[in-house]
Amino acid sequence: MGRGQSDEDARGPGRNRARGLLSWSLAAALVTAILIILSSPGVTSWRPLSLLAWLAVVPLLVVLARQSVQGAFLLGWLAGVVVNLGLCLWFPQLLARFAGLHPVLAVLATVAIATYQGLGWAAWAAVTRAWSPALPMPLLAPAAMVIIERWMPMVFPYSLGLTQYRLLTVAQAAEIGGPHVVTFLMVLLGATAAAAVTARRGGEPWPWTAIAVTGGVLMAMVVFGQWRLATTAELRAKAPRLRVGLVQGGEVQTGWGPSFGDPVALLQRYQRLSAQIEQAGAPLDLLLWPEDANPLLLRHDGAHDYPLQSVRRIRRGFQSPLVFGVTTVDVETREIYNSAAFLAADGRLQVFYDKVSLIVFSEWLPSFMEGWSSRKRYQPGTRLEPLVLSVPGHDGRPARQVPISVFICFEAIFPTKVRELMSRGPELLVNLSDDSWFGDTLEPEQHLSHTVFRAIESRRDLVRAAGSGISAFIAATGEIRQRAEISRSVSELGGLVDQDVRLLQQPSLYAALGDTFCGWCLVVVVVGGGTKLRRRGSAGG
Repeated sequence: MGRGQSDEDARGPGRNRARGLLSWSLAAALVTAILIILSSPGVTSWRPLSLLAWLAVVPLLVVLARQSVQGAFLLGWLAGVVVNLGLCLWFPQLLARFAGLHPVLAVLATVAIATYQGLGWAAWAAVTRAWSPALPMPLLAPAAMVIIERWMPMVFPYSLGLTQYRLLTVAQAAEIGGPHVVTFLMVLLGATAAAAVTARRGGEPWPWTAIAVTGGVLMAMVVFGQWRLATTAELRAKAPRLRVGLVQGGEVQTGWGPSFGDPVALLQRYQRLSAQIEQAGAPLDLLLWPEDANPLLLRHDGAHDYPLQSVRRIRRGFQSPLVFGVTTVDVETREIYNSAAFLAADGRLQVFYDKVSLIVFSEWLPSFMEGWSSRKRYQPGTRLEPLVLSVPGHDGRPARQVPISVFICFEAIFPTKVRELMSRGPELLVNLSDDSWFGDTLEPEQHLSHTVFRAIESRRDLVRAAGSGISAFIAATGEIRQRAEISRSVSELGGLVDQDVRLLQQPSLYAALGDTFCGWCLVVVVVGGGTKLRRRGSAGG
């Protein structure tokens, strides 16, 4: 009896320590997730809060040193699931409205998506824990995070680098390899801080080498950012101008079902707002309507506008050349496309682009799921050539042929997609989107943050026309020069005009390098894994 009680007393402190470690570890994972959520686009308009992301991974990395690989996996998974749920609370109603899922299925699908995408964080934490003895954590952790962001298949891709879209000096690093470079820098700082904390807690000296290297890399990033901001601004100052207007004529959707309005009335609204924009100033070189702004089905081979008496007529009350989003149909195959069309000032019509990257669950479904939803399904496009806009000379300037590349909605979240368009030589980028499906949520700001990085990577001015917002004019530096906020009512509808959109021709670093930086991160992680296996083999031998 006495011995049993003594054993129980001896085990008690051990169990308490284990429980305490578990509690601290869970708390650390949650703190990491909360810091990332708070620093993300759309959470707050207070810009300094985005700096929280630079140290967000510190709590999780500090506790990983005391975990098994399995424990690190689970803690990373917890952090990843919370991040995905926190940033994507708009998933359920989106899936219900846009994909036609029952609300219960939409909620379950959201949880399933967050659970799956959290596996990226789980893999990152496990690899960092397992291989950090072979490579320093400040090198391994950021390289592994870049690999996860770049190559793990995601339903809705996200990058930690997006948190810095309003800090332009930092964001310029994206020209080297997309927002993943910014992610690398952020995790580099966080991992160095975590290594310092872990060393001091263990009675070891400060990791001065890692601190010095990290400090040098971050200083180089600041110098590079300031240099590219200055040189790009200088190029823009010398570049030709284009007077561009856009119409934001939609309202955000609410509830669990799609709000189907009168399509003719919606078309007339865009026509009326376009006329008002023209009446307020000089003629436009280009007018933009967002994705699905023309809600009436259009022939894919259409060559001219409809007659004046037709309710389908596109140009009514305005004269500017128009690029607009519309659903088109191939009259022979009956297949439909999510398209961008151009209506010239003389009435000539051209469907010049069909959306290539379609969204699963909304624009297409795997064949075995086709019966789950009544939503229409699009065919992917194949054409990438830019629209060539003829711009007459003004103020003594000669006429110009301006190549313009358009991409639609969520295609803005793929750097490689826009890089492929850039290989065709456009001088201006245009993103047509309809974010009304997402409601009054974080998503429109998240979507906008992606387009900021597309402008930086491409070194092109970018115009974003979104049905209910957020529409914006973005300079090649990533600066948001004008923006139209989310339209929550008809009284907030309108448009923007920017007479200082610049047409650039110079190639960017990202156009030349592509994902080379991500490839080097992959090499780092592979070397770390190989070193770990060799050490294990030597120890076993």
